[in-house]
Amino acid sequence: MFQINFKLASFLFFLSICSLQAQQVSGVVYNKKTQEPMEGVTVYFNNTTIGTITNSKGIFKLDIQEIRTSLVVSFLGFKKIVQENYSEDKVYTFYLEEEISVLNEVVISTQDSWTREHKLIQFKRHFLGYSKNALSCSILNEDEIFLKFDEKSMQLTATSKTPIIIKNDNLKYEIAYDLQDFEVTYKINSTNNQNGHPYVKRVYYEGTSYYKSLLDEPKNRIGKRREEAYKGSVLYFMRALFKDTLIKDCFTFYYNKEQIPIENYLSLYKTQHDNLIKVRLYKALDVVDPFGCQSTITPLDTYFYVNSLGNYSPVNAISFSGYMGEQRVGDALPLDYQPTLEN
Repeated sequence: MFQINFKLASFLFFLSICSLQAQQVSGVVYNKKTQEPMEGVTVYFNNTTIGTITNSKGIFKLDIQEIRTSLVVSFLGFKKIVQENYSEDKVYTFYLEEEISVLNEVVISTQDSWTREHKLIQFKRHFLGYSKNALSCSILNEDEIFLKFDEKSMQLTATSKTPIIIKNDNLKYEIAYDLQDFEVTYKINSTNNQNGHPYVKRVYYEGTSYYKSLLDEPKNRIGKRREEAYKGSVLYFMRALFKDTLIKDCFTFYYNKEQIPIENYLSLYKTQHDNLIKVRLYKALDVVDPFGCQSTITPLDTYFYVNSLGNYSPVNAISFSGYMGEQRVGDALPLDYQPTLEN
């Protein structure tokens, strides 16, 4: 039995461990070559709905609020800048460098026997997922995605020069996902499963993302869908773990098919920061969420850290398989999502 290990964009960079009041980060964006200010540059906090664009003088101001992920500066045709550490008492200056334009070469290879249509189907399945929310998603610029399948390594890779624009119709988000890496490794010499898809050994992807809600105020139906996606997510699990409310939030745990008291298999430690805890999981456990969906959580390192927003680090210290392990971008919510505020 294999486990699917992957990095969601929401966990590409670990959140700052400092508590913050509502403040602003500000700066100016210039063209590195011309030294002129750049208008219309998108500046956002990674994996959130919090963003803005620069004015005619290249100036931006962005509320930090309670969210503090990496700051991303992005403009089409220029190399993206990711600022991991920043403070509200400093005005930042960013110089964007033009991306060297290299056309994708058409390479005829006997090792790539998959058609583009088949590769695109596989990419969407493992990038967006195959839940109801994922199936409602459409990629608005899929022609920008370059796909390659290597038969020797049984690996599908994907790259894109521009952010992938995803419209999630079920959850009413538009997501600009700047894909940095994407790999699907299939089992060698394996036959297809009953749905006609080859068996997968590993899925890995990472990037930065910027969410835009397609509703000014979430309607009850959409709010319910978002909350259902949230309550079955890794984000919800990690927030409950931080608050030490796993049992209260209706998670049940099993080891060797027997229900167990989680406190015997999991230890939480305080740190010097109020919004950060240290966690140790002693065994691989099966967990059933409030909706009855089953996942397996496996420790890959001795400790990992979780903050109040549900972000955890290092991302490779723990892996998920089963229901939570199958979630992809189509079920993902921004880090600033709060169900109590929407409903």
